[in-house]
Amino acid sequence: MTKPVVPLPITTDERHSVSSTLTLAVDISGDVVPGACEYVRRRIGAFLRRVPAQVESAKLKLTVYRKPAVPRPALVQVNLVADGQPVRAQLTGAFFQEAATLLRKRLNEQLVRLQNPAVPRPWPPPRDEPPSVPRPAGQREVVRRKQYPLRTCRPDDAALTMDLMDYRVHLFVDADTGEDAVVYRGGPTGYRLARLAGLSPPAGTVTTPWVVNVHPVPRLDARAACERLDALELPFLFFRDAETDRGVVLYQRYDGHYGLVTAT
Repeated sequence: MTKPVVPLPITTDERHSVSSTLTLAVDISGDVVPGACEYVRRRIGAFLRRVPAQVESAKLKLTVYRKPAVPRPALVQVNLVADGQPVRAQLTGAFFQEAATLLRKRLNEQLVRLQNPAVPRPWPPPRDEPPSVPRPAGQREVVRRKQYPLRTCRPDDAALTMDLMDYRVHLFVDADTGEDAVVYRGGPTGYRLARLAGLSPPAGTVTTPWVVNVHPVPRLDARAACERLDALELPFLFFRDAETDRGVVLYQRYDGHYGLVTAT
């Protein structure tokens, strides 16, 4: 079983300054070899020193998954604030060296997107997406619940947030219709929009090649949503909560369990 996330003790030797005012903090989870931790920190720190954006904060997280056995057990996640915008990237590898190399490439793509918000990410995506830990249906549980005020914005802005945060799906309130909605990667263009009811394309000028979901959004409770996701084996499920009537996202985490995102 994976150990709880604990901060790596920071000493003079453990700190790696990205600039005169920024330190790359590190959290570890699982049996991370110290040499691997130092390698990843140096690789990511060297990359951040060269980026054109102003990096205001940076945090590195390293996780090892041993049980059940997975082919790519080393997961690296980086959370930044660059030019005032949160940026998150997460990738896996057979070893931390591989994961760090892939992560530098992903961060570069995200920072390019930040500098050019009108240019969508390429589609189809690369084949280095983190695969979920294989966990049989029926053994998956909701192990994390996220509840926050949903941002009201246009779909293009929601897509930018999704890309910069390395999300598969992003829940928001559609400014055009006032409905809870999600944007996600998929379809022929790479960007799909689903609202609780509305089927019209985004209004006004758009820069994202949208495909609007025309399938009804199911009305479910959390238990029924888990059962449906178990059966469908999809990365996430967008549904209308039977009690609150708000949009909810149930998603599959890297550890094979589920996370639930709801609005306050």
